[in-house]
Order: sequence, then C-alpha cells, then structure tokens
Amino acid sequence: MAAPDLTPSDDAESPAAEHAGHAGRTARVEPDGRTARVEPDGRTDGVESTDGAARDAEGLAIFDDQTHDDSVAPARSSRLGVVVLVLAVVLLALDGVAIALLAADGVTAAASIALVTMLASIGVGVVALVAVATRRGRWPAVAAVLLSVLANPFVFVWLLGALVPSL
Repeated sequence: MAAPDLTPSDDAESPAAEHAGHAGRTARVEPDGRTARVEPDGRTDGVESTDGAARDAEGLAIFDDQTHDDSVAPARSSRLGVVVLVLAVVLLALDGVAIALLAADGVTAAASIALVTMLASIGVGVVALVAVATRRGRWPAVAAVLLSVLANPFVFVWLLGALVPSL
C-alpha cells in the first residue's frame, strides 16, 4: 500500500477556498494575498481593486483605455485662474474708483483705496503666477497676471499719464 502524497499541487485550493466551497461558493486568493469569494457565475464579492481595474474570472486585471493611460494627466480645475482673473478686474475697477475720488478731492479715500489695491495686486499677481505654473486655468491666469500689473496704482497712474497727458 502506497503512502498518500502530502506535497501541495498547483491546483490545490487554499483552506479559505475549501471553507468557502462548503457554502456553495468558491474562493480565490488574489495576487496581493486577499481572498475573494467567487460566485458560481464568476463574479467576485467584496474585492475592490486598488488600481481601479476590474478583475475577470481568472483574476487578471482588465483596464479601460481611458482610465489607465499613464500618459494622460488627470483633468485640472481651471477655477483658480478664473478667480484670480475676476480679482484682477475688481482691482482695476477699484483703481478707477480711486482716480475718480482723487478728481473729486477725496484724497484720503483715494489714498486708502490705492494702498489696498497696491498690496492686493501683488498678492493676486503671485497667486496668478502659481495658477500659471500649476496649469490651473492657465490662460485666464496669464490675463490675471497682466491685469494685476496694471492694477498696481503706480503702473496705473503712469499709464494714464502717458495715454492722457491732460490729466
């Protein structure tokens, strides 16, 4: 009488698979070491792939071309570029209000608004440069950089003096 062969074969199931098989389901050990229950029709229960790929009946990953293309960068929001563009336009409008107040002899109010727009134009310009560098609304951010330079009261008054010499 020959002794039974106790060496594991390639088609042997794991203890978890044997236990799951008693419940009418079979189990499969995933490549990352997790055990997945497989329904009789081949679907897996409770196995979430960490790479976003679906798994077929043999445990092979099925990748969608649109979701797994490494050369395509994820879409970035252009909200930052648009926000800094709107802020730069508001700063230009505030410069216009300061010029109008200066023309109406409201020197203190005009100086206060000019100080605020000078400091804010520097901040908006820096944030717009960051938006350009990180590609978050690149073209609106480029426009915001240009407008924030124009919103600086020193540049704005110099430009007005050069364009309208009668002021």
